[in-house]
Amino acid sequence: MIRTVAVAALVCLAAGLALAQDDPPPWLEMTVVQVDPARVDEFLAAQRELSALEQEGGTAWRSVSRTAIFGDTYRFIITTPLQSFARLDRAGNDDAARAAIISRIRNVITSRQSYAVRTTPSLDNPLPDDEVPALMIVQIVSVVPGREQDYLRVMATDVLPHFDEAEMHHTNGALTFGGAGGYVHVFHIENFAELDQGSPLARTLGAEAAQAVTAKLSGVVTRSEQWLVRYLPDESFRPEVETEAEAEAEAESQPEQPAPPDSA
Repeated sequence: MIRTVAVAALVCLAAGLALAQDDPPPWLEMTVVQVDPARVDEFLAAQRELSALEQEGGTAWRSVSRTAIFGDTYRFIITTPLQSFARLDRAGNDDAARAAIISRIRNVITSRQSYAVRTTPSLDNPLPDDEVPALMIVQIVSVVPGREQDYLRVMATDVLPHFDEAEMHHTNGALTFGGAGGYVHVFHIENFAELDQGSPLARTLGAEAAQAVTAKLSGVVTRSEQWLVRYLPDESFRPEVETEAEAEAEAESQPEQPAPPDSA
């Protein structure tokens, strides 16, 4: 099922860059780290402190997740919005508190790979801001150079609509800088039991028709890797969402505006 899901969404790097001149989509910074198994607690403590600093500094959100059950369970994925590339010109000028935390993190990781990811808002069905992530399927997909448009067409017309109908939230992006070009896709699931239901594509179309759809990607996709990861809420933070009660309280606290004078 997971391999079927791996072909479930996508973004086209060439198309994304072409659209950049008109309405540039946001960028993300995604970092994949391997942690020394004996020092995981140190890593998590440092991540909690770094998230607190990021939130105080105005970062909109920060996601830290860890491989769950299958694969390398000492692999962590950290994702944050990349507000602008211009800020990278100031890299290395961290304040003392931040620099100290980063130094501690460097001492406990064994490898680090960072990517600049170009997002695809028009294709996404993101998790609502008031819902906290739980489990996610993360896919890394490689595509034959020059076949990006073919990949995009199949995903946008034959695959993604079925995941949207199944209300499976997902976000997607192009791995633009940091390594071999490709795509990353994140699918949200509530629990492991949801995996027993199989792929939304197969549930909707049936096994034979679903295979016909995936066959369209023969010669297009060269490699697909997928991980189940668990969101770590204590090391992460979400966008602050104003509740209905808070909005009503704020409205009530506003002074009543005087009626305009009678122009008669």
